[in-house]
Amino acid sequence: MQPIEKEELEIERIDSISYEEFVENYVKPGKPVVFKKAFTSWNVKQPFDPAFFKKHFGNYTTTHKDKTYTMSEVLDITEKSTPENPAPYPMGFELRSQLPEFMAMLNPIHMNYAFPNWFKSRLIPKSRFGNDMQMYIGGVGNQYVLHKDLFHTDAWVTQLYGEKKFIAYPRDQEEMLYPENKGTRSPINYLKPDYEKYPKYRDATPLTVTLTAGETIYIPNGIWHTTVAPGHNISIVVEQLSRNNFNAWKQDIYDYGVKRGRLKAILQYGYATLIGLLFKAREMAGHQFD
Repeated sequence: MQPIEKEELEIERIDSISYEEFVENYVKPGKPVVFKKAFTSWNVKQPFDPAFFKKHFGNYTTTHKDKTYTMSEVLDITEKSTPENPAPYPMGFELRSQLPEFMAMLNPIHMNYAFPNWFKSRLIPKSRFGNDMQMYIGGVGNQYVLHKDLFHTDAWVTQLYGEKKFIAYPRDQEEMLYPENKGTRSPINYLKPDYEKYPKYRDATPLTVTLTAGETIYIPNGIWHTTVAPGHNISIVVEQLSRNNFNAWKQDIYDYGVKRGRLKAILQYGYATLIGLLFKAREMAGHQFD
């Protein structure tokens, strides 16, 4: 399965830079970027390969479509994945609740760049409103739907093992992607686009990069993206909330909540407004949220 021949631009790879340079050059303009060695800031230096996870976490369990799997089973299933018979995807583990011992090895989780992160506060429930920390395991043939992350979170994806191709689109290309599902999903298949049905997509210019083990990609909020797996791979995803995306996050809480009831949406929006004021005040007082 090879991508169609279409003009593509390479997502920039960088070495260590200052936090201030990162904010100015990538956060403010909303530009994806790959850090070559960001995860070397973690306090454990060893290969996070299938053998490691089978040895230390092989019996840990997760569920996929109401069926329970051990870590070893997930690794075996995804290793055997093929383009003709791809493994279920995404198969994953929530780091904080299902792999707390492994998460302790990823300290500092922010890698000296993904902060401040207001999701660190207990005032926002885990795995709610975009507050996710996941490990995903995939294999050959796995392809994720083209999407924009819910709640306008900033996403940090670190490749622990294998490779994964990321395809992203600048914010000003959204109209070319035919947004559906309240503007969070696209029907475009990156590998097999239907230009007759979606002619505007001809003018879209993907930004691409193949993430290798040890690299981390920063995907700003509002950026459309998808992934294609060329082989067996393991990655972690950490979502970030800060002043940079708070207003969009708060609006999403209301917009997505309305379908469950306007009163509930109003109450959630009010709560988000209050904790936002609190977070800003705590930052002014020197709290780091890291």
